This record gives sequence, structure tokens and C-alpha cells, in this order.
Amino acid sequence: MVGYLNSGAGITSDELRRVMIQYPSTAAVRQHRMGNGNFGVIQVSMIGVHSATDSSDVRYQVLIDFRNFPASMPIAYIRSPSSSEIRHCNIYRNDRYALAPNIDLCAICVGSYQSSYVNLPESREMRLGCFLNQIQYILSNPNPNSKAR
Repeated sequence: MVGYLNSGAGITSDELRRVMIQYPSTAAVRQHRMGNGNFGVIQVSMIGVHSATDSSDVRYQVLIDFRNFPASMPIAYIRSPSSSEIRHCNIYRNDRYALAPNIDLCAICVGSYQSSYVNLPESREMRLGCFLNQIQYILSNPNPNSKAR
């Protein structure tokens, strides 16, 4: 499909604006602007729960690596709260990643979603929306059967 690959890797300015409709706090990480003009990394604020046993709200600052999107599934990390404050079972403990080598980040466990992602239609809009919905779902619905911590 021409539209699928037409815009290249990363997310376009138009796609970023559409994400901002659902998540107004979304911002592109300017240091990760790609050679094709697209954004390789964005930060999104999402509300989730504290843990499987504590449904109180937590505001998660999520960094999403779109540098290989749409061909590969994006990778999502928690920037805040800090790892020591996180009790969510589907968020790994902090580590350093090439995405931001000077910042501790906690990767989000997506479980078996990878197989669903590769079977999505080859539509940038569909893949972007489904991935964001999956991250929001994970943050709001901890799965103790797929523990990361």
C-alpha cells in the first residue's frame, strides 16, 4: 500500500496532531527529529492505575520510540513516576536505553501484543491508534499473569 510507506519511518506532524486530540499533553522530543522530517520519539501523559490491588490514578509520562514505525511496533517507556514509586506489575524496573542514555526509563511490558500488531492492516493510522490504545489499556488494567517486576 502506498500510504503505508509513503511517509517513511517515525510519525508525521499530522499524525502527532491527531494524537494530541486524544492526549493534549503530547509533545515531540525535538532531539529525535528524523532525517525525513518525522518525529522518532514523543512524550505522552496517560492516566493509569497504581497497581493490580490499588486502582488509584497515576499520571504516567510515557516516552514512545517511533523510529521504526510503522514497519515495527513502537516501544514505550515510563519516564515518570520513578521506578521506586512504580508498583504496576507490567512496567519493568528502571534501566538505561539508547533512546535516552542519561535517563532512567522503565519499559512497558506489552505481553503478546507484538503478534497482534504485525497482523494489523498496513495502515499508519490504524497501527498508531491501536498501539496507543494498547498502552493506555495496559496502564489502566494491570495483568498479574504477565509480570515485569
